[in-house]
Amino acid sequence: MRKEKNTYFVKIKQKRLEKYYNMCYNYFHNKQIKEYCGKGEENMTFEAFQSYIKENVLKEWREDADIEMAVVRKNNGIELCGLYIRREEEQISPTIYLDEYYSYYLKGEALEEIITRIREEYEWKISRVADYHFNLEKFEYVRDRIVYRLVNYEKNKEILEDCPHLRLYDLALTFRWVAHSDDIGISTALVTNQELQVWGISMNELLLAARENTPRLFPVHMIDMDEMIAQAGIPISLDESAIPMYIMTNEQEVNGASVLLYDNVLESFALEKKTDFYILPSSIHECMIVPVLDGLTPEGLHEMVKEINEEHVAQEEILGDSVYLYTRSGSLLTIACSESGTDE
Repeated sequence: MRKEKNTYFVKIKQKRLEKYYNMCYNYFHNKQIKEYCGKGEENMTFEAFQSYIKENVLKEWREDADIEMAVVRKNNGIELCGLYIRREEEQISPTIYLDEYYSYYLKGEALEEIITRIREEYEWKISRVADYHFNLEKFEYVRDRIVYRLVNYEKNKEILEDCPHLRLYDLALTFRWVAHSDDIGISTALVTNQELQVWGISMNELLLAARENTPRLFPVHMIDMDEMIAQAGIPISLDESAIPMYIMTNEQEVNGASVLLYDNVLESFALEKKTDFYILPSSIHECMIVPVLDGLTPEGLHEMVKEINEEHVAQEEILGDSVYLYTRSGSLLTIACSESGTDE
């Protein structure tokens, strides 16, 4: 009987863990399920929509500018249509993605209103970087802006061919330079092999700069899930049997999963909580930390992470399905469970 009782409470804890996990992700990303409200056969195709925008967005506005469109490869192989409005006196041209505007069109928004919104986005983006002057010819000019970012290795193989990176299990460490960062948002660009060659530096020099800058520009932020739920006013009664859970991200809560590579972050947390723990890749923006407890198996956590990634996480924001284990003995970070098995 005692064994059955323990199994029952393990299942209750597992259900609560899954619920907490979903709340965590929704808290950060505010995801809502929405349905397109199309207009039937009258809808333009995406290609026709792009042509319409290209032909009309500059009219009676910036007719002296040039306009270009290009496919932009984003994280995890996602491809978006980028619109670029270039003026001779402006050094940079912000990217405006038309995919989102096309979804507004499918929901019934007027093309004239979409044109207005695209112009407003351009004006807003160009104003944010108007006072910034970038010189990428020498590494010394951007050294203090170099940071690293974790991405999924398999989903980004094509992009990784063109940029310096380090493979870490099923993840890859890439490098970016920060063009702009404030309370409103962050603008970064991927460091490519071509830039590394122009700068004349080694991978070690790039990594050293990123190790110094990333924790400084994006400080670690650890959040207790119970405290977060209480502050958010979510009506859930917590009891002593609830599984302790923590969110690991940065203060900006943007690409925060990279903090797991910060020096001494995992070690300090393990010493403070006096436990080994699992790391669940909630998304590229944060990870979740769960103590190693009886009844919580890496295989069960892996299935949960995989299911939530498939149903709740945007494709571009998926970090991976693997579950990682940090042990105080030897201060080791390993894969506890992945598609290929355990203890890689």
